[in-house]
Amino acid sequence: MRGRLWRAGLWATAGLAAYAGVVVIVNMFYTPGSGPLDVRGAAHLPRAGTSVSVLIWNLGYAGLGAASDFVADGGRHYLPPSRAAVRENLSGVATVLARTDADLFLFQEVARAGPLNYWVDVLDGIEAALPARASVFDAEVATRLIPPPLRLAHGTAIFSRLEIGASERVALPSESQRLGGLLRRRYRMHVARLPIAHAAGEWVIVNVHLSAFDRGAAVRRRQLREVVRFAKGEFEKGNFVVIGGDWNMEFIKPHFPHTTDKKFLFWLHDFPFAELPAGWRAAFDGSVPSARTLHEPYRPGQTYVTVIDGFIVSPNVTVESVQGIDLAFAYSDHQPVRGVFRHSGPR
Repeated sequence: MRGRLWRAGLWATAGLAAYAGVVVIVNMFYTPGSGPLDVRGAAHLPRAGTSVSVLIWNLGYAGLGAASDFVADGGRHYLPPSRAAVRENLSGVATVLARTDADLFLFQEVARAGPLNYWVDVLDGIEAALPARASVFDAEVATRLIPPPLRLAHGTAIFSRLEIGASERVALPSESQRLGGLLRRRYRMHVARLPIAHAAGEWVIVNVHLSAFDRGAAVRRRQLREVVRFAKGEFEKGNFVVIGGDWNMEFIKPHFPHTTDKKFLFWLHDFPFAELPAGWRAAFDGSVPSARTLHEPYRPGQTYVTVIDGFIVSPNVTVESVQGIDLAFAYSDHQPVRGVFRHSGPR
């Protein structure tokens, strides 16, 4: 009897060890590439017209509200202050979204339920706040073969009240570092194609979230070049391109008061406007900060704030307005930015 139990235990241990080995290998080396994404939600939505309104917002997985700091930025904590804080942040985000008028919402740092934010499902919260919309989610950080409660799915999302004809992800250069020595963030463009009523061409809306901690912004610049190359190709097809999101590069020389030590600004670099082709335009609101440093909880007038969230548009798109929404960083380390864009018709 004891011998059978011992052998059963040995086989179980061997099986667990083999499973753990497979999990490690798969999560270290699995590399999802470019390809189509499933569009969920409302059918029979109206087609886009000559103008679209777009709101961009890095939600910080509902874990980086005003009370949070983060170790990668020089703070002390890996996790949000509490599950209650995450829920409060998500509730605040949902309230803002429900009262905001926009055809499309482009979100970065959206998380499904997982250990990073005390198992609060941010995507479910957004869906509840934005009903009757088409939606697409792309997990840039995702575990494979790991069951709940340790599973991670963390990435970008697009919500639209206009018809999305197709959606896809397009791979971008990534950093070599792995999260926790195991997972690698797979940076991608998240693309939504919107057919236009009674017109040729389509709106090509691109959701981006570029690297933040690459040395000298080398990866960010490579990513930007790939984004521009893709966008130029779409423009040459006669499409109307709006790219929005978190660029992790400063669009302005900040003029906002702060007392933050320079050592906590190590990750910030200027946006390289020279990389944009002739006729292409960056659109942002320089009067409202869109992001803050996370070396400490937010302290107005002391914590460094800047503008790294905005849009790039093709030459056949007119920027009608861009406005940052000042929420005092209550619910995320980023603030939403809303833009309105109009196309100039076929070339």
